[in-house]
Amino acid sequence: MRAFSWMLVIPLLAGCSDEPTNDRSDTSSGPGGCPLVTFNEGVDESWTNGIVADASGVYWTREDSVWRADPGGASPERLAQGFQSAYTLAMDADALYVVDYAEKLVRVDKDGSATVVLAENVGSAVAVDENRVYFTTTEGVFRTSKDASDVESVASIPDADSIALDDAYVYVRTIGNVGDSSGRTVRVPKAGGEIEEIAPPAPVAYHYFSHELAVDGANVYWVEPSAGTLMKAPKAGGTPVVLAKDLADPMSLTLDGGHVYVTLRSKDGGSVDERGVIRVPKEGGAVEDVARGGRISAYDVAVDATHVYWTVKVVGAGAVASCK
Repeated sequence: MRAFSWMLVIPLLAGCSDEPTNDRSDTSSGPGGCPLVTFNEGVDESWTNGIVADASGVYWTREDSVWRADPGGASPERLAQGFQSAYTLAMDADALYVVDYAEKLVRVDKDGSATVVLAENVGSAVAVDENRVYFTTTEGVFRTSKDASDVESVASIPDADSIALDDAYVYVRTIGNVGDSSGRTVRVPKAGGEIEEIAPPAPVAYHYFSHELAVDGANVYWVEPSAGTLMKAPKAGGTPVVLAKDLADPMSLTLDGGHVYVTLRSKDGGSVDERGVIRVPKEGGAVEDVARGGRISAYDVAVDATHVYWTVKVVGAGAVASCK
């Protein structure tokens, strides 16, 4: 199995031990009118990182472990542990694919019955289709079979970070580096071929997470944290559209049929009241709060048919659910 080089490029969030908790005194209910529900808090002194959801449940990572709960956050249970820094994750019908940050890519069966290391020295982002698991390093995009029988390069894209998939392409958001601070949004055919630019390079002053990119049938969506914008562009390339601006450090995003959901950290030195989770119609329109306020410390975000979920970047905290 090929080894990949790695360099830590994502800054730590300052002052995590002093962050406010996810007390719901600021926002007592989501857009559907139901109370916000916190689950999996107080398990240990770590925080929650990546999160995904489907009809089978909601799944998330703590620093050393992977967890699941029933839809809505009921009955949390640990599926796997022993990670150095369990970070982002993706899933298919049978398994979770977990990045152990800068260490390895691990397949975890959804019932917790087995774990398999698929690749070593993996970077920060992962996505899965019917046949293969795709991941990024600072060298580019790679993929492996789900049984770990092979690892191969898809494309050499320096500073590749967030990725998303459709049937034919891998979509990539880069984060820039010391020599070139520009972030790019590109795609490359799964079958191999030229790298295609979707949007022109834009300055990236800083970067937080690796779920900053998503794709649907028509468009690519991404956040630009340092610019405070939520963007979209046609998948084949074209003029980017600003769906929302003046956002306080957008971090991660996910999609459902009609909306883009985004977590906001709030800028260093800015008002903590800007923190929260928002949603924006895919076709453009008013920004709607899912949860907002100084006591909302959202990180990654996921949705299922009925709920919005997010992880919490606070020591000892858990995850939160809101109805749509």
